[in-house]
Amino acid sequence: MGLLSAVVNADTALDLGTVHSRIFVPERQVRICAPSVVMVSRATGRPLVVGEAALKGDQLGWRDMELVRPVWNGTVTEYGAAVALVRWLLKAAHRGRGRVRPRVAVAVPSGAAKMERRALEQVISRAGARQVVPVDHGLAAALGHHAEGSGISARMVADLGGNATKMAIVAKGRVWAHRTLPVGGLRLDQAIAAWALREYRLVVSLEAAERSRVQAETLIVEAGDHEPLEICGQDLDTGKPTVHTVTAGEVAAASTRVFDQIVEALEDLRNSCDPELTRQLLIHGLVLSGGGALAPRLPTLLCQRLDLPVHVNACPQDAVVLGAARYLSGPWTKKFKKQPESLGEIPATPVPVSD
Repeated sequence: MGLLSAVVNADTALDLGTVHSRIFVPERQVRICAPSVVMVSRATGRPLVVGEAALKGDQLGWRDMELVRPVWNGTVTEYGAAVALVRWLLKAAHRGRGRVRPRVAVAVPSGAAKMERRALEQVISRAGARQVVPVDHGLAAALGHHAEGSGISARMVADLGGNATKMAIVAKGRVWAHRTLPVGGLRLDQAIAAWALREYRLVVSLEAAERSRVQAETLIVEAGDHEPLEICGQDLDTGKPTVHTVTAGEVAAASTRVFDQIVEALEDLRNSCDPELTRQLLIHGLVLSGGGALAPRLPTLLCQRLDLPVHVNACPQDAVVLGAARYLSGPWTKKFKKQPESLGEIPATPVPVSD
């Protein structure tokens, strides 16, 4: 019975993102979030270290090493590195329970080709899973919303990631329509960096652009568009560090065109519904997930533009992995015994990656 209990309690949910990957073991409340990067040897292609350790190695300029992101928008791009990433996540989540091969539910992009789905399943099996249960990404995002009937009643979901926005209409436990837009938080930051260069001849890193975007959103909500905001970078002409004072509204306006692309795609998806689905969407609305959902103004702006109620969980980054776990638990409306808090960032220590 001990082994049987261990097998049942090993059920695991996985969300492999381009920037971060998340893993969750519901029965044991083990929650891990780590960077989706692997350092590989240029000479042999062998994966060496994973996650935060790989990022640090890249910053230190390790020779003869290459930093790889093995998963791009849910699709495997580097097979060996992807296996190393998933193996590390499974070992970290099931530390001290090495004899148990878990059943793993993994979020798969809506509309992914059979070959892409098969490659993802093979990676997870090779990494140590006993059984792989693919869950449509849109359905997982809907199930991760903490509301009764989140997988039954029709609603629109939008996962705002770093490199793409994945949208779907979900009802009765299935995805009825979906769309993936290759526009995410990174494109918003690039738009702000381009604006700073064009208007102020200021070279701004993407990290600084992201900080300015988030700060501007917060200031607009709290104090209005004209609130001053300092943006730091390097003067293009002199090469010296420079600080310019702009308004929060200017920074927000810099990414308006990108935001409009997301809204237009959501409008097209909504308009593709039949009248009955549209009626239910007016009741249950749009659910946001992903890191981009944390922008303070976003729910209000989307509500105004789409004429739909907009909902955001306290931790929208975790919605997909929580939804995948709920899919494994049986009926979609079944609640976990304990609702988990947000997934904690953990350092990824160097580990040998061997078969």
